[in-house]
Amino acid sequence: MTIYNFLSSILSYVFTFIIYLFIFSVIRLIYLDVKKMSRFEKNNTDDVACASLKPVKSRVDISSPLKSRYAIYGYAEIGRASSCDIQLHEDFISAKHARIWFDSGEWYLEDLGSRNGTAVNGQRIREVVILDPEDEISFGGLNFVFEL
Repeated sequence: MTIYNFLSSILSYVFTFIIYLFIFSVIRLIYLDVKKMSRFEKNNTDDVACASLKPVKSRVDISSPLKSRYAIYGYAEIGRASSCDIQLHEDFISAKHARIWFDSGEWYLEDLGSRNGTAVNGQRIREVVILDPEDEISFGGLNFVFEL
């Protein structure tokens, strides 16, 4: 067995391993995407409470455009992290900034220990609060109106 045959067989094993690693990575990404979206497919929109956050004029400059409305289907985490349901890519927003959820006929908001804080109608919150329609919510200076 010559050195070329030996190198050839080693490289074939390395390339085979790389191909399997690539296939595994693609399958993992598909699984994570389906897992995140399955929460919405399990719940029919008829039996899930729906609300939304509508951006309004904020006192801070934003670096990325905002959507005209962010839908909330029963539960949403807000922050910069890719795992958040509502992603706000601003430096003053924490990775996991706040969460909004529906329970027993009420909508609740909780700050998740964010550095710049969360406020409802101008008052910084330190514990879970109940939201009413048309409440103005501020995530570190980025303002939204809560709508049902």
